[in-house]
Amino acid sequence: MGENYSIGEFSKKTATTIRTLHYYDELGLLKPSYVSEKGRRYYTDKDFITLQRILALKFLGYSLEQIKEFFQKKTWDLMHSLSFQRNEMVQKKEQIENVIKALDRALHIVEDRNEIEPSVFITLINTIQMENEQKEWLKGYIDKDLVEEIYSLPENEQLELEKKWVELSTELKKLADLDHEDDRVQVLIGDMMSLVNDLTGDDLAFVQEISDKEVEDEIWLFHSPFTAEEEEWMANALDTYLKRKGVHLNNEDGTKES
Repeated sequence: MGENYSIGEFSKKTATTIRTLHYYDELGLLKPSYVSEKGRRYYTDKDFITLQRILALKFLGYSLEQIKEFFQKKTWDLMHSLSFQRNEMVQKKEQIENVIKALDRALHIVEDRNEIEPSVFITLINTIQMENEQKEWLKGYIDKDLVEEIYSLPENEQLELEKKWVELSTELKKLADLDHEDDRVQVLIGDMMSLVNDLTGDDLAFVQEISDKEVEDEIWLFHSPFTAEEEEWMANALDTYLKRKGVHLNNEDGTKES
């Protein structure tokens, strides 16, 4: 007869917490081989094997519910299950890599500042998260080669552009109570357009091309750090900036503004 181990002894030998062993018991995954009249749990050598199986399947990424289903079967047809699990792990790996990428960008941006406007930060993370979707959306409105060029910038250049965008967006929000024609506002709008120019090579042509399209609102795709009132204020500020540059955008009826 094999040796009996109290739950404390079994916990130490397997480096598994007592709380986890209780949880496995509740799920019916690993029940103690013997429970005394006083309710004390005891495990035997065969329970080590069961626990090893649980840990091996957990290592492969299977949930406890999936593991329980495995244990209820006499034989395991693993080809489909392992292939499915591998695909799940690949997707999780990509997600983790994207999260790390987002954290690296965020850390780079906030390294020189202790605080950041929440809406600006959320917009930045949304842009990183929806990068592929935004890229494909843009291809429906502007030259595909230009889109590929925008999204193939070296990482250090991309980080610097994002940092400048955060700084400008933050400053614009601070000035939102000023008249949109105020020189301080117009300077920031000019700096924002310079970012567009860095990305596209021709900021005015880019804005004109976008304005010529019947672009529907894609709220789910493009998060804005500005409120509805700030958006209107920004639009007026941009319109003033462009008019001073001699650029007149189309009206809704397709005619040029005078």
